[in-house]
Amino acid sequence: MPRIDIEALEDEWEEDHHLLAQRRRSDPLSQAAKDRLEDYDAGRIVAVDKGQVRVLYDDEVMAARFSGAMRGTKVAVGDRVRVRPPRHETDEARIVELLDRRTVLMRTADDALDDERVVVANADTVAVVLAADYLDVGARFLDRVMVSASVGGLDTALCINKVDLVDDRTEVADVAARYTAIGVRVWVTSARTGEGLDEFGQQLTEAWTAFTGHSGVGKTSLFNDLVPEAGRPVAEIGRFGGRHTTVSARAMHIPALDAWLVDTPGVRSFGLGTLTPEELAGHFPELAALDCALDDCIHEGEPGCALTDDAIHPARLDSYRRLLAGLREAG
Repeated sequence: MPRIDIEALEDEWEEDHHLLAQRRRSDPLSQAAKDRLEDYDAGRIVAVDKGQVRVLYDDEVMAARFSGAMRGTKVAVGDRVRVRPPRHETDEARIVELLDRRTVLMRTADDALDDERVVVANADTVAVVLAADYLDVGARFLDRVMVSASVGGLDTALCINKVDLVDDRTEVADVAARYTAIGVRVWVTSARTGEGLDEFGQQLTEAWTAFTGHSGVGKTSLFNDLVPEAGRPVAEIGRFGGRHTTVSARAMHIPALDAWLVDTPGVRSFGLGTLTPEELAGHFPELAALDCALDDCIHEGEPGCALTDDAIHPARLDSYRRLLAGLREAG
């Protein structure tokens, strides 16, 4: 029979019991308990899959589990946490505190729901991957992600992938110009031929970048090209959905660029259910820049509205009006 380390078990029970007792009371943690938590250094969540958590701690990626007071806490890739390092060879790191998020990308199932789902935390940029042969559908998805990124404090970048599938790149150029004009960084790539990948990779230096997009746009193929050791499964998926090849988010390091990339599961919808119709215009940069007479102008002909035909691209204005109508209907 293997030897049971009673002393270690008692230490863990005492730590869990003490912190859990603090959590069960309505009072906040005592100063002594806060000081105790602050003795531990911070790490960063790099993978969450079926309850299994991996954390970057002291330049090493390791498995971790929650302390008693943290059980039931939901964390996301990118979250910063305080970590109690392993105490012996058979021990695991333990997550003892979730730290405040600097940025967060959230979505809801649809505009009528407010069930916030964290896509990634503390990322610098969200790179939205669109397929060059389905830009009409993709651009509307991009506009939704841009709104959520603006709410959560992230920059948005655009990667138009699969350009090898289109002979006429006029639409690709038009979409690229549309978003470049409002300050979005745009790359045109092909994961199959390698076109544009070097330039794309160089722009990711020293940052955390989350990839998002519809299933089948080549997001995971791009990820594997940039991080060859990732080896994530890929498959071609039709325009209107299918089996997701990426089922959980995961962050991986590119040592040559000192960059972290987060591959996220493909989604069919990106709901904005926590946003009110009145807040929407503030997250369209073209509309937020207008000097309207009313601070809460929603650009539907109100007195003093500064919206003109050349203030915003017609496709972006149409997207804004679609989103506005959807949020009103949901409300």
